[in-house]
Amino acid sequence: MEIKKIENPRFLKQLNITELNQLSQDIRDFLIENISQTGGHFSSNLGIVELTVALHYVFDSPDDKILFDVGHQSYVHKILTGRALQFSKLKKYGGLCGFQNRQESIYDPWEAGHSSTAISGATGLALARDLKKEKFEVVSVIGDAALMSGESLEALNFLGGIDTKVIVILNDNNMSISRNVGGLS
Repeated sequence: MEIKKIENPRFLKQLNITELNQLSQDIRDFLIENISQTGGHFSSNLGIVELTVALHYVFDSPDDKILFDVGHQSYVHKILTGRALQFSKLKKYGGLCGFQNRQESIYDPWEAGHSSTAISGATGLALARDLKKEKFEVVSVIGDAALMSGESLEALNFLGGIDTKVIVILNDNNMSISRNVGGLS
């Protein structure tokens, strides 16, 4: 598939499993080629390709809101939402942001340059949705290292005590910037 021709994720719903697997490989090849030239986050994005494809296959973004904790793992999301042409300027002045960026795309409902805020953000979006009596899903994708922070734990605790729906997906790869430590790991 020509990655740079992707305009939005709606096309995914027309693909069969073989085509989805091929797309995932094409995205990996694209990431390796581009990030090796621009710099950026290799491992977090190479490790989340199928999960991001599945999220956009199942959910109806931008109506459904998908938040990636930190944003280091949002490059595949950017590709599937029509921003592959901008990857040559990833993390450069006037170019593509290294994180989700609300000004960059309607597919980015949240932006954060720091870890462990996505569950809190998703909870806020869900509460606002409920107050406005709107109907859409809110999904927070969080890594195992970010899950261990106090803000993530507080957000999970709060979320467990209120009556709203947020889908939290733990992308557990047993890795952080370095080896994970502590009781939760």
